[in-house]
Amino acid sequence: MTISPADRVSHYLASRFPDAAVSRVRFLASGFESEIHTFQLQRPLSSPQNYILRLFTGEGAAEKLIREAKALTLLQSAGYPVPSLLLQEMDPTILGKPFEIIERLEGQALWPALASAEPSQQRELLSRFGSLLAQLHQLDWSAFTEHPEPYRENPSRLLDETISHYRSLYTKYNLTGFIQLTDWLASHKHEITVQPAVVHQDFHANNVLLCSDDRLVVIDWTQFAVSDYRIDVAWTLLIMGDLGNQDWGRQILNAYVSHFHQPVEHLDYFHVMVSMKLLASTVISFAFSPEEVGLRPEVAELTKEQLSIYKQISQRLRTLTGLTIPELEGVLERN
Repeated sequence: MTISPADRVSHYLASRFPDAAVSRVRFLASGFESEIHTFQLQRPLSSPQNYILRLFTGEGAAEKLIREAKALTLLQSAGYPVPSLLLQEMDPTILGKPFEIIERLEGQALWPALASAEPSQQRELLSRFGSLLAQLHQLDWSAFTEHPEPYRENPSRLLDETISHYRSLYTKYNLTGFIQLTDWLASHKHEITVQPAVVHQDFHANNVLLCSDDRLVVIDWTQFAVSDYRIDVAWTLLIMGDLGNQDWGRQILNAYVSHFHQPVEHLDYFHVMVSMKLLASTVISFAFSPEEVGLRPEVAELTKEQLSIYKQISQRLRTLTGLTIPELEGVLERN
């Protein structure tokens, strides 16, 4: 007899929490990085609590789980608003995939809330969003890495590691134009005074929940790292501004600078880095199947819908670096 996924989840929860009543086990969604079930747990002498069981799927699932679980644990200890982590399991034989259990928060993603908000409420939410990103970058980054000393002594190591990562990736897929961009980043990094910070690397309004009690809580920490804070700022402006609403981007940056209490310098350098990341992912998604390269299946369709914006980003990249990327030009011309 075949056991359904919901039954397997129920059996596992009953074995881990024998003194508790497990109910309302439901499959919620299946996405690029995870499969999500929800359930309710009631322990003796306590109120029922709602949780999410998130099974990690695809390439690098175990590494993503380790990174997210570490982030949630450390960020909660630091008082930063994230869902609480109940447990994690690395053993894929238990439910077929590595997984974690986190609290389920009532509310909605911030992006649709922003899109439907009145102008005054929208301004308030964007201000809070920008301040929330600044709050992340003001945490003591050294508590989030096991070996902070090398980065204290030589912070530019963080840029070296990032550039090396992208160079290896683009070499793997023979993207010579993008390799030239990593060379540009390497040749200009001496202009940058690196400031380490805890970074999310995908900080946008669909990864922030507006909870029913009006809290903003940040989710999806699979790219959590310690790096220069402007990697986050530039990516947020790219997604929320260029791909979202330019006025949103301006308001977010103003709120960020106001809360961060210092100007954000040399942002163009990091615009090159994050634009390169986005556009290279686009090229790879057209050349290979999304599953093969670990990208969301809808990536290619999104780039077709937003082709004019991608062309603008490509032009800005060319203006900032003086470089033309043949692989990118080919994709943009064909679509």
